[in-house]
Amino acid sequence: MPYDSFAIEPAAAMRPVRRTAEPTRRGLISALSRSFAEDIAIDLGTANTLIYMKGRGIVLNEPSVVALRDVGGRKQVHAVGAEAKRMMGRTPGRIEALRPLRDGVIADFEVAEEMIKHFIRRVRRWGFTQPKVIVCVPSGATPVERRAINDSCLNAGARRVGLIDEPMAAAIGVGLSVRAPAGSMVVDIGGGTTEVAVLALSSTVFARSARVGGDRMDEAIVAYLRREHRLAIGESTAEQIKKLIGAARPPHKSPGPEIGVRGRDVARGVPTEVRVTQAEIADALAEPVAQIIAAVKLVLEAAPPELAADIADTGIILTGGGALLRGLDLEIRDHTGLPVTVAHDPLACVALGCGMVLEHPRWLEETLQ
Repeated sequence: MPYDSFAIEPAAAMRPVRRTAEPTRRGLISALSRSFAEDIAIDLGTANTLIYMKGRGIVLNEPSVVALRDVGGRKQVHAVGAEAKRMMGRTPGRIEALRPLRDGVIADFEVAEEMIKHFIRRVRRWGFTQPKVIVCVPSGATPVERRAINDSCLNAGARRVGLIDEPMAAAIGVGLSVRAPAGSMVVDIGGGTTEVAVLALSSTVFARSARVGGDRMDEAIVAYLRREHRLAIGESTAEQIKKLIGAARPPHKSPGPEIGVRGRDVARGVPTEVRVTQAEIADALAEPVAQIIAAVKLVLEAAPPELAADIADTGIILTGGGALLRGLDLEIRDHTGLPVTVAHDPLACVALGCGMVLEHPRWLEETLQ
């Protein structure tokens, strides 16, 4: 066929081009944005926020703390993360350091949104892209709480948001075969919540979310020292005590290690120092530890018999920062009669699990919400 048989009137040729040029340009920009998008997974924890970036691994691990400065009656972000945490309990009147998440969910929507924006900007290399974001949530979070996390991430610049339950993410991060028909049990002890779940076939068969974790342990230490030693301390000091000599059970034959704790004498109102032992801190932590064990036993009682038989073989996996409490695995083992294993890197298990879902979406798409 001759070439000029395809000739059309110039005016007619231009009209469809003008109508489709803008959509084509928008489509090209959208495609480029997806090509350069740095998709991320976020472990949005009460105590710490971890970010996993596709192809790069965990790129951020910062405390979930925001410091706000009062400027002309308006609150502005002054510091985020580790810098803001160092200000807790030490701020002047015009600066307030707070934690926007409590009990594993968002307590202050606007501050949480600013914190997520700050962390995402810190790890991204391409400013014009909109990443896909996967966020872990407590299994007991309500639809309203899940929507709050979803909206915060969208407002922070996410293109799409997927949610995954924390126990499922922890199990994937540990390396359990969550897609298999065999049952497995995970206990994820975070800052605000303890997630206990029985998993099989890429789903949660039964789960229990208890509002007890590292924060409740810190509060218990603060209350104990005030009651027994008449010493007032802050949550940061209590957290340091927990890390240094905290234990789920007292030592057998001695009071254990002893450290000096500085605070304010409640009666006299002056700074002072007292000596506390590991046995005392174990006594202070007895109640939150008992609540964790009660949640574990409740899930075991509710598990189907076939899955319970699987758990008797594989045991219980502990993840989260609370899993590092000395003797907690032994205490749970004695109360349940099951083998208990602490994950190799309990602090990063949830973030690693979210990252694996991000890296292999076709394998684990059924775990997302």
